Amino acid sequence: MTGERTEQGGRRREARAAGESVAEVGIKAIAEALAISPSTVSRALNGKYGVRTETRARIMDMAKRLGYVPHLGAKQLVGKSSNLVGLFAPESQREASLGFVALFPPLQRQLIAQGKHALIFSIPLANYEPGRFAECVLSRGLEGCILLPGFPEQHPMIAEAIRLGVPCVHFGTATGPRCAAVSSDNREGGRLAARLLYGLGHRRIGFIGGPPELRISRERYAGFCEGLAEFGLRHDPALAYEGSFSGASGAEAGQALWERTRRAGGMTALFCANDLMAAGAIMRLAGLGVRIPEQLSVVGYDDDPFAAYLNPPLTTVHHDAEPIDPMAIGLLLEVLEGREGRQVTLLPRIVERASAAAPGGTGPPPISS
Repeated sequence: MTGERTEQGGRRREARAAGESVAEVGIKAIAEALAISPSTVSRALNGKYGVRTETRARIMDMAKRLGYVPHLGAKQLVGKSSNLVGLFAPESQREASLGFVALFPPLQRQLIAQGKHALIFSIPLANYEPGRFAECVLSRGLEGCILLPGFPEQHPMIAEAIRLGVPCVHFGTATGPRCAAVSSDNREGGRLAARLLYGLGHRRIGFIGGPPELRISRERYAGFCEGLAEFGLRHDPALAYEGSFSGASGAEAGQALWERTRRAGGMTALFCANDLMAAGAIMRLAGLGVRIPEQLSVVGYDDDPFAAYLNPPLTTVHHDAEPIDPMAIGLLLEVLEGREGRQVTLLPRIVERASAAAPGGTGPPPISS
């Protein structure tokens, strides 16, 4: 498999070097390479009768070697009645991908209710091989696709999906004629965290973000800064630290910010761009003797199932997957019916537990879980 992909990637690079894009490698090029008629190539690629088995095998092999990527928007190339939907998830650190994995069961339930079934594909965030998305769609005869959170908006797979006209839904903001999008308002979530902490009396608040190339990380920090600005407070960049959405990065960032700010007046609260980093920060700082929330309030984001069982239970920004999942399926059904892709944004809310309190306080009793 690795050897085949290496050869295929090499062929594609050769085509690009010769001034021909992957998308431009078409039926005519395959026909010329094999010295057969374009109509025979077309019938083989479209799965039609009238092509000998050995000839079809030669055509499919040459198409793969040349990096042929069909226009999947054409009716005959999309598995319109296969009832198979691809769930495309980003390859990431194992623990940082837990939030994405949690989306699979509810999405599968929603699809089954519509008479459809899900196939899961893992796509690398870096070193993406052009045409991989098209290959997944064609090889499985997918009717439509759902692109899960975690892909940067500039990821080539998203552009490929929109360009090829595959009916899809993006957990983000990318839309097109056959691509809809659904997301939670991450900027508003950041504002909610800022308003809560400011209202409790905090003024020096640390922030641990995710990878800056991810839109959700940038938007949560931007909203947080906007929320503080509502009260005339500018967030100090020295109180911001870049994590990777993993618990380990939260532990490292939490300790670094605590030690850095102790020398510069201290911080009384910490907002983390996901719950896993908040959990890492709490565990590391508690191990160093920091009392939460008496010495440091901590607010997370996502309201993952474990958040209610941390010590202390984590105050966090909640975005409910229950309306997001059926909304995503509903949007996919719309584009499958030929309707224009559209953007839907849902509002988050704060869930107050015991990890945030007034400076020097003991924290409120849990309100909800």
